[in-house]
Amino acid sequence: MRYLLVSLLLITGLTGCASHRIAELSAAQDWTGLANYDVEAGRKARSEQDLVSLGASEKAELSEYQSAYEAHVKEYCKPDNGYHAGISGKPRNSVCIDDTPKGWLYEDNWETGLEAGKIF
Repeated sequence: MRYLLVSLLLITGLTGCASHRIAELSAAQDWTGLANYDVEAGRKARSEQDLVSLGASEKAELSEYQSAYEAHVKEYCKPDNGYHAGISGKPRNSVCIDDTPKGWLYEDNWETGLEAGKIF
């Protein structure tokens, strides 16, 4: 029971941090920052409806988000970056692993980084 309570508090706290960051980025209308945040969090690209609900009301803003998202996937999800994500203790990134052609290599490197991170 104690572990359940601690787990719930941890999840609630982390969700609050994520929601706060998303609110910050959308309030600043930083659609590139939001796209980068989503990629690094392993979140699929937001729909047009999601972006409109966050305040992106113009086509240019929607386009900015989508372009930034695609560009960041190409850069952030390079297989070599998987090792750095793993050693940093970042969770599994389904965008990089499941949605890119070399996702299997990113995942292998991420797992190697996770193991190396346990040593330090």
